[in-house]
Amino acid sequence: MTPQQLSKGANVSIGELTGEPMPRLIFVIETKALEGKDFGLDAGILILGDDGQVRSNEDFIFYNQPTGVGGAVRLVSAGGQDDERDSSGDLDDSLSHRDAIEVDLARIPESVSRIVVTASIDPRTDAEFGDTSLVTLHVAPAEAPEEPIIEYVVEGLGSERALIFGEVYRREDSWKVRAVGQGYENGLAALVSDHGVEVDDESPTDDSASDDEVEGPQDTETPRPASGSSVPGGVVEASPGSELEDETQPRTEDGHDQRDAGAKVSIARKRRPAALPRDWEERDSAYLPRPDRSEWQRARLFPSVGMKSSAEQEMRTTSILLACMETVPEFGRSVLAQAGAPRGRIETFTEVRFTLSGDEVRPDGLIRVSRGGKTWQALVEVKTGRSELNADQIANYLKLAKSKSIDAVLTISRDLMASPDQFPFKVDGRMLKNVELKHLSWEEIVAEAAIVYEHVGVGDRVRSRVLEEMLWYAADVQSGMWSFDDMGRQWVKVREAVKHKTVSASDAATSDVCDRFDRLARHIALYLSAFTGQKITSQPPASRVDTVSRAKQLADSGELFALLRVPGAAGPVAINADLSRSRLGCSLKTTAPRSGRTQTKVNWLTRQLASAPGELRITAHHSGSRVESTSALLRDIREDAGVVMPPDGRDIREFTVTMEASMGSKRSGSENGFVAAMTGLATSFYSDVVERVRSGRDS
Repeated sequence: MTPQQLSKGANVSIGELTGEPMPRLIFVIETKALEGKDFGLDAGILILGDDGQVRSNEDFIFYNQPTGVGGAVRLVSAGGQDDERDSSGDLDDSLSHRDAIEVDLARIPESVSRIVVTASIDPRTDAEFGDTSLVTLHVAPAEAPEEPIIEYVVEGLGSERALIFGEVYRREDSWKVRAVGQGYENGLAALVSDHGVEVDDESPTDDSASDDEVEGPQDTETPRPASGSSVPGGVVEASPGSELEDETQPRTEDGHDQRDAGAKVSIARKRRPAALPRDWEERDSAYLPRPDRSEWQRARLFPSVGMKSSAEQEMRTTSILLACMETVPEFGRSVLAQAGAPRGRIETFTEVRFTLSGDEVRPDGLIRVSRGGKTWQALVEVKTGRSELNADQIANYLKLAKSKSIDAVLTISRDLMASPDQFPFKVDGRMLKNVELKHLSWEEIVAEAAIVYEHVGVGDRVRSRVLEEMLWYAADVQSGMWSFDDMGRQWVKVREAVKHKTVSASDAATSDVCDRFDRLARHIALYLSAFTGQKITSQPPASRVDTVSRAKQLADSGELFALLRVPGAAGPVAINADLSRSRLGCSLKTTAPRSGRTQTKVNWLTRQLASAPGELRITAHHSGSRVESTSALLRDIREDAGVVMPPDGRDIREFTVTMEASMGSKRSGSENGFVAAMTGLATSFYSDVVERVRSGRDS
């Protein structure tokens, strides 16, 4: 059946097209962005009374409030750009983005006169509806979503950032659909406010921070709502009566929520994990710009050739770093923010000379930040390559800083610590009363440079090239800006002791390996942060007591554990190494939707993992028990969802998704090494699982 084409202002009777006056309908909004545009789209619905206004704020159905009218209206998944692939299996940039809404007209109360179908653009992008080559509304019966009965192509769009596509309205005992095409340049808040929704102006949105407050990039995705119906472009299971909604809320006789009608609506987006770049598997490092594949080597602003000693390496690298911090203030501010420096004009100096108690003292550098009449200064001590920081030398610099009223001492070396407040040397706490001491690893600094270059952006082409050149210099082993790549000298000893069951919790080697694993977790967090542009962190032990218990845990179980916190993810990402089995693992727990049949919940998860490898292990945790669960491989669940469902008919409260890999035979970050294997597994898990799986609480 060819869908009926509507032009702006035209209308058509639903009953005449479907043969029934009050069917269940799917409204699919489809957009195709122009090449190179970041275009996030979100559908929404406004439920209006006779006065053209919402009856309460509960009548605005959108990404933060995905169901309404007792479940008669709800957002469903329509498959987006991330789900579309061309014939070769690769993602196709030219394909459209879809979002959809299901409306059950038979369940709409008499107090509702109109149902308005809207969409808005992610405010964290600079896109407008004029940045599209196609904007379309399709209407289809829920039972046959692949067969639309109405199509409306919206034309003549420009600077609009929110749009009313159409409306469903009553005419006596039947419903009609009208094509509207009304745009709002000021976005979603302006659109919904016109229809009586009280927007919380004080609620922060991800793009509301001022330039002075933002030190890193913001996320660029929005959460996709729970799916429960088939829609054009992305087939999902429909199950009447299985709406994924909160049934505990009191409702009126017409199904309208009895909540605080005076409460304002927050339209701040819930975060989703930022996506990895599509070429992440091809890159040599997340910290590098895309590799130059030409036969000729491009001339480098900071060449590393000709260095003949570690002293020369240290001097050259220090000068390059400090000069780039001053020349590219976006980068300098992002680094100095970690050292507690204020924002302001950055000046940097190398090989500075002071006198302390009659002796000459020469730190590697000094950083000065000026703002208004105030000045903040820090002494800088740098070590490159395998050189180690000297505790006595740092103590001397702390004394110097105190005597000269210098605010801080900043140390830089290859030592990536498990926690930002740790140091790779011992320091007397009494010396820190008047001077702040901060340590940064090269990895932290270079990750900040990559984030600024790839994600935040530099406002000047020349400065951007300077930062790019620093990244290329950092990638050269001759620069001495080394990252974490070694589990330490005790690794083989402890690994073999675990296999032979002779490991001791009180052995210093056991604690050292636990500490190294915590550093590895932080290395992975920085690696993913550089890839995605969002702040991913690891969770180190909170205290010395926790560290001791970690050593005991390793001795008892033979396993190492750590947690990664990913903004917008369904939960923490757990990474672990089973030394007795030589296996690595990554896992993510996600709460199951609060309502719906058990099989619907399993399907809800497997749909999100449609492109994930079949070797993933899915564990369904049973309701009413902390220990009972059912587990199966994803490929088997795709064949038969029953293999993971509780055998006694019980419900599922949450799922755990796990990916495993071989541990590698070496301790280092080289190919087949433990560090490389754990980093690679975590990155693959992020791409296949963390980006895609959402929490059932959002459904």
